[in-house]
Amino acid sequence: MRSIAANPYLLRTLVWALNSPFSYGYHIACLNQVQLALTCAKPPSSTGALSLPTCVPMSTNTFGLITSIFTIGGLLGSLVASRFMHRFGRKGAIKINASLICAGSLIMTIAWNTGLLALGRFLIGIGAGIAICVLPIYLSEVAPPKVKGSVGVFNQLSIVIGLLLAQLVGVYLSTPGTQRWRFVFLVSAALNIIQLLFSPTVSDTPSWLNAVGREQEAKAVGSKLWKDDSPTLASSTTTHPEEEGLLRNNDDEPPQSRRSETNIAPLTIPELFKLEALRKPVAAVLLAMFSQQISGINAVIFYSNDILSRVVPVESASYISLGIAVLNALMTFPAVTLIERLGRRKLLFGSMLGTLVSTVALAVGLNTGTPLLSSIGILTFVGSFAIGLGPVPYVLIGELVPFYASSPLSSTALSLGWVTNFVVGVGFLPLRDWLSRPGEGERRKGEGNVFFVFAGAFALCVVILSRLYR
Repeated sequence: MRSIAANPYLLRTLVWALNSPFSYGYHIACLNQVQLALTCAKPPSSTGALSLPTCVPMSTNTFGLITSIFTIGGLLGSLVASRFMHRFGRKGAIKINASLICAGSLIMTIAWNTGLLALGRFLIGIGAGIAICVLPIYLSEVAPPKVKGSVGVFNQLSIVIGLLLAQLVGVYLSTPGTQRWRFVFLVSAALNIIQLLFSPTVSDTPSWLNAVGREQEAKAVGSKLWKDDSPTLASSTTTHPEEEGLLRNNDDEPPQSRRSETNIAPLTIPELFKLEALRKPVAAVLLAMFSQQISGINAVIFYSNDILSRVVPVESASYISLGIAVLNALMTFPAVTLIERLGRRKLLFGSMLGTLVSTVALAVGLNTGTPLLSSIGILTFVGSFAIGLGPVPYVLIGELVPFYASSPLSSTALSLGWVTNFVVGVGFLPLRDWLSRPGEGERRKGEGNVFFVFAGAFALCVVILSRLYR
């Protein structure tokens, strides 16, 4: 990591780019944090600055719809991200994502009705969908080969820091009866304006520049990124030892040479699945991304407030989600160094094993009415997920396939993530109720059964992935 700190140009490039996943994480959490201040049952009797209302009248269902529009926009953004990356470059796609998030944030800052809130949320979702597709590839293509995995983890680290900051900002700016909640969105707009203003100070990736025939510019950018007077494209696409088995096929061509073929026309999404040599790495990345969501991470976070409030003082319950966000961020930091020391595969499957055991512990704790065991299950789940299953699938997107297949794979993998996330979110509560039965008061007997289902599906993913990703 010293090589990054010692290279001001590389450091500036990374900081500039990482605002995009940061914004994605920020907007996942920020709307829920200001719900009490933003929403009201009746029109407010007074207005604040610019004659804007202190809250926006809406029902709980309407608020839920506005929240979910982010997912719809994210899916759309992921589907079109591949085309943007091909046509405008990695840097161009990042500028588009920053522009969309900035516009959406400004609209939500001045919104006085639900229509404007929904429009702003939708634009932010599209920008976020583009961001999480572009950044794994951008980071992989600008990172020095020796720390490519560590740099790739910065993507997930930025996401969880965004989540954490949204929680912190929400705690202090979600005061009912005031307009302070508007500053939550203004902060995001300001950060993305800064990103756009600084975009002339960074370049696109050497791989993309070389692919569009700008070889001299690619060499110059590579020299600044990697401190090499005469860098080659291969130096930016060095194959990690764990990747060679996935890229090897029956011919005699070494995987290293295939990865450096930036002169091959970029594939479309349908073409991605037609190449036999790419089927195994593509399947491995898609299954890893699917496993992220089928693990039940969002359901576990959903349950965290309810479960942990039973073992902590009532007055501290409002800070539970903030504590989970802190744990998620802290446990992502070790992955920055562990991914190079242990390797992608060991870190990923070690994390998945911890996640699986934690899910079972949570299920048993819920079914036996043992809040302490359930709490331990939640904390170890979040920690296990954050250290490997959270960051590694994003790293694999930019490493397991050649340049000409990375963009369509990123769009496909992240679109699958959005869809799986939506299905799990919609089906979680009905499945929980179907698998449990009424108990005393509001509690239901067998609440943990739904997590046994998650554990079973996740275990199957682990087994299949272990055969694909050797």
